[in-house]
Amino acid sequence: MTTSNLRRPRVRWPGLLLWAALGVVADAAARDRVDCKEARCENKDTGGSAQLSTTPAYRSIYQFDLLALSPGCAATKLDAKDKVRLPKDTYFRESLDREAQTVESLVVHIYRVDEEAGGKDATAAKYFSQPYRLCLSGEYAVPRSYYRRVGGFNTGLLVVPFKLRRGDIFSDSTIGPYLSYKWDIVEVLATAGLSQISTVENGSGTDIKSETGLTGAMGVNFQLGKDWDIAFIAGVDRLSGAVGKAWKYQNKPWVSFAIGFNFTR
Repeated sequence: MTTSNLRRPRVRWPGLLLWAALGVVADAAARDRVDCKEARCENKDTGGSAQLSTTPAYRSIYQFDLLALSPGCAATKLDAKDKVRLPKDTYFRESLDREAQTVESLVVHIYRVDEEAGGKDATAAKYFSQPYRLCLSGEYAVPRSYYRRVGGFNTGLLVVPFKLRRGDIFSDSTIGPYLSYKWDIVEVLATAGLSQISTVENGSGTDIKSETGLTGAMGVNFQLGKDWDIAFIAGVDRLSGAVGKAWKYQNKPWVSFAIGFNFTR
């Protein structure tokens, strides 16, 4: 067989050039998502100083280690590549994957940190290239005093056991979902739900009836110490139909407060 009969493999240069160009564009786009000013870098994909955090966000008070997702907090031995030392005054937030958050650890994204000596690319590679795990228990647990919450929405179920109307206490209870935005120890919340409201029948000063009404309320919750909360709430109740028209507290404001123990913190 002569060399003239051998077929040379065809190199598809246009396709290779296209893939190379796309890789350069993607890499440039990733770098553009990191903004560094005055020795501070911010990941626009997972943070943003002008954004409200939809998940709990935190700021480090002291230095501590975040671990790679694997091997994670259960590891018996860690290599240098399995962890990153978080500097003081670094901001991070929980990931949107709620199933990844457990009582043993949180999966978090770093989104604002001091710029590395190697510049923006080195900072992005070290802190913004992957999510990390914050250990809450075990050998690598980070003390709660090492970081503080600085924002993020919460949801839950709110129970109002009583209400104060014009100086009188009423045992009208309200239960309903709430949405709140929480900072370090202060939480602003709003709720809407159903209430069991005591009313006096027309023409009678003693016959008490229980009616179901709608309640809207807003309040502030303060964290006292590690496990205790105190909340101050104000709202209005509304009954429908003829009962509502005759009820003297229709759409009139009430206030309430509650002290509770948090079993999940």
